[in-house]
Amino acid sequence: MDLRTLLAAVLGIGLGLFCLAYPEAVVRMHTAGRRPTGRGGEYGTESVAGRWRRLVRVVGVALVAVGLYFSVGLF
Repeated sequence: MDLRTLLAAVLGIGLGLFCLAYPEAVVRMHTAGRRPTGRGGEYGTESVAGRWRRLVRVVGVALVAVGLYFSVGLF
């Protein structure tokens, strides 16, 4: 059992599950420190667009799939 492959599998599955569970948090972390483009919204409405959430979820599914691929290769 290769330690690097095991770590890649664990990281891929863990990061993928995080992307699936919290897509809004991933988008907010990615855009931290950038200036907001639309300042005309109401106070307290900081919703993430649906297309960005879907994109993060697709990336999460891909990460889980790659992590499972690596984990199957270990055995």
